[in-house]
Amino acid sequence: MDKIAGILPFLGALFLIIFWIINPLVGPALTIITIPFIIFSVFTNIKRIKIQKELKAVVATFQGEKEEIIREIQRKEKRLREQSERLRDFGKDLSAALNKEQLLRLIVKAFANATQSPSGQSQCFLLSHDPGSEEFAYEVGHNFDSNTLKSVRFNENDEIINSVVSAKKIYTYISDIFGGDSNIRYFLKEERMTYLSQLGSLAMIPLVLEDEVWGLIVIFCSEDAAARIKNEEQFFLLLVAQASIALGSAIHRGLASVDRLTQLYNRNFLQKRMKEEIEFCNRQLLPLSVMMIDIDHFKEINDNYGHQEGDMVLKKIAHILSKSVRLTDVCARYGGEEFVVVLPGIAESPDDKFSIAERLRESVENSDFVILGSKHVKLTISVGVTVRRFPDDKAVSMDELIKRADKLLYKAKKEGRNRVCYRED
Repeated sequence: MDKIAGILPFLGALFLIIFWIINPLVGPALTIITIPFIIFSVFTNIKRIKIQKELKAVVATFQGEKEEIIREIQRKEKRLREQSERLRDFGKDLSAALNKEQLLRLIVKAFANATQSPSGQSQCFLLSHDPGSEEFAYEVGHNFDSNTLKSVRFNENDEIINSVVSAKKIYTYISDIFGGDSNIRYFLKEERMTYLSQLGSLAMIPLVLEDEVWGLIVIFCSEDAAARIKNEEQFFLLLVAQASIALGSAIHRGLASVDRLTQLYNRNFLQKRMKEEIEFCNRQLLPLSVMMIDIDHFKEINDNYGHQEGDMVLKKIAHILSKSVRLTDVCARYGGEEFVVVLPGIAESPDDKFSIAERLRESVENSDFVILGSKHVKLTISVGVTVRRFPDDKAVSMDELIKRADKLLYKAKKEGRNRVCYRED
């Protein structure tokens, strides 16, 4: 149709020429009459061709935009599939975790992998909230040397941490964090963060359990990775939700084994662990020591200063015990102000200058207990220690060991307190 419209003016002009030759009298008059129409037809045809070209250009532009939109949709769909697969795999990994430490490592690794980019791998670590304090402490990390952070404490009132804890939302700092106007320079002290030389952006992601911030995932990453956290916040919130659910489950399982006040094992779990440790020592032909510990004159603390101050004392004693023994030892609150410590593979002796029981006694005696915020009090403990040696004591049960240690504790109390008794005679 466009071709016909294009050749009609030429056909009209050709017809006039032929008619002029055939009829020289009428031809000129007819030519004069039809010339304006031929000119108009030519002009219209030129205009039509121009409009068609413009329309084709517009159509090509729309087609290109359409193709780009389709490609963008496909990229987003691919990204969503990848995120869905990552969430599914993350959930499987969390459900297969054997303990809390492995669970935390999986969480940190997942966030590190989710924020790596062509600009470089992110560096990630987790700070956990220290119960009963305003501090966050290093728990586990991924892709950096963590030695500089293990002894560092971060206060929840610090500006950047407080902003995350208060809002319970993801915080991203997309900028050069080494700049002079950065409000996170306390993170960047040379002795702490020597591993951050190639990264310039920060993200802090809170782990919230029962409306409390249990921990903070700190991610140092490239600018494009930080922007992705901001732009894909929903995905990272889903990661957080999965991590929080898994942590909540693990912690609540652990609560059944832990005394809420002191954070030591409770009496029921102690019995289970003692049986396991006795079986282990039997297989390895090792001795096992059991300590029964009691706080001297603890009733006076409760009577004179109240049970809240008494709880503070119990928590501090528990902290001293847990910090003074090996990771393989078992510390438990037995009841009231009594504690039990199980030492697999060790035969405690009064002749041993490295006696753990004596070291515990001295640690408590040398500690400063602050009551009512300002009153300094000295406290002591009495300890009864019994040893199960293999094979002589192979038949000695867990209950018998506890009974023996309790008798020796009573002996230490009777002889004046603030002492360790190793044998009845």
